[in-house]
Amino acid sequence: MEIKLDGWEIREAIKGYIEAKHNLEIEFSEMFSYPCLEYTEREIVHKKHKNGKVKKDKDGMWLIDESKTKYVTKYAEVTDESNISFFID
Repeated sequence: MEIKLDGWEIREAIKGYIEAKHNLEIEFSEMFSYPCLEYTEREIVHKKHKNGKVKKDKDGMWLIDESKTKYVTKYAEVTDESNISFFID
């Protein structure tokens, strides 16, 4: 089963959490900006030949250069157009 929350439901969940855990009441309409989601994304670098072509394995898949691949922190605002979904078995 898929559970899907839109931006308003996400902000209400955050508001409920802050009220329950920190005894603070907040109003997002009075805040300067939307809540911000911080996440980590893997930026893959592929192995290349000296001529710049990407190296492939025996099955034709591009080879990943693990020594140059990085994890980068990125940010996204939780706006009205935001959605989050997850699946429950």
